Amino acid sequence: MSLTKARKKANPYPTFMLGTVAVASMAFASSAAHAQSSVTLYGIADVGVEYLNNTSTGGSQVREVSGNMSGSRWGLKGVEDLGGGIKAIFQLESGFNINDGTSAQSTRGLGTNPTTTTRLFGRQAWVGLSYKGQQLTFGRQQALIYEQSVTFDPMGVSSRYSALSLDYALAARIDNSAKYTGKFGPVTAQAMYSTRYDTGYGAEVPGALITGRFFSGALTYANGPIGATAVYEQRNSNTVATNTSTERRVLAAANYNFGPVTASAGYRYLRASNTFLPTNPIAVANGSQANAANLYWLGAQYLITPAFQLTAVGYYHDVHSTGADPWMAVLNADYFLSKRTDLYASVAYAHNKDNSALGVNGYGTVAPGHNQTGVTVGLRQKF
Repeated sequence: MSLTKARKKANPYPTFMLGTVAVASMAFASSAAHAQSSVTLYGIADVGVEYLNNTSTGGSQVREVSGNMSGSRWGLKGVEDLGGGIKAIFQLESGFNINDGTSAQSTRGLGTNPTTTTRLFGRQAWVGLSYKGQQLTFGRQQALIYEQSVTFDPMGVSSRYSALSLDYALAARIDNSAKYTGKFGPVTAQAMYSTRYDTGYGAEVPGALITGRFFSGALTYANGPIGATAVYEQRNSNTVATNTSTERRVLAAANYNFGPVTASAGYRYLRASNTFLPTNPIAVANGSQANAANLYWLGAQYLITPAFQLTAVGYYHDVHSTGADPWMAVLNADYFLSKRTDLYASVAYAHNKDNSALGVNGYGTVAPGHNQTGVTVGLRQKF
């Protein structure tokens, strides 16, 4: 066999074809290195059985309930590396009720022209860019006060028996919003603005720019065992006739970790105009014309073993110019069967006076002036 024939046998592909494949391979590798992306599917399924006494319609109740420790949900989140430290990011998150399979977070506005908003991704729906600790996102997003309450409320503003029972806005989501987050060492600075924070009241109103406006700012410090936050937010009423009416909140909270124990304390000041829409939450809660209130909480989490945790917390609502100052106490036990699955039991007691109506699941869920006890036992699975 000649040398030429031997070479052809050892290398049956033409030289120009090998070169083309090599160049294409290098181009693909270079592109992959600069534009890597990922999409993650995730979710939580949380369901339990709850007992309540002294319900708003009278008598007691036993029912199956969804989203107790964590709202049941499924979602998609993704990131694409655009090169130079810039990344494109997004998150879509849909809430659902696992006990009956219905969607959650759908709303109907009040006022003169209410609309029903059916939300496929009612928990979160946003897209944005991030760059070296800075992030700018647009869409339906968690309010800053929600993000901080999850960390500093010992119950994590869970759907049942938490600070959320005393203030709906501590787990608020904001439509039509822009959010900036910047991390500077142990300090995180955030700002948020919305042109219409609840589309259950319709779209933005031409010539009435402050109708349904929302803005907020937050500073958070985290270093070692210490964490602290301060948040301010303001909402303008959702109707043109009352759009100068506002609802304002200030939140300050801190926690400290003592090994297996994390202690937390928080304070929220609320001031709301009597004509605020959807409603003045303080007046509705206590059947009065009060327009300011202080909310305090103090509690702790104790990780007794890696698989067993106890949480205890007390909440007190001081409503100005009235004696309707309810309080609530909560005890929760959580046993982790694995990193993804846990069993839990929660007991809560709400104490009312002067015709206040704080139920363990929120205002208006108990007969006015009556106390209420709630017990929930459930299962949560994360995927």
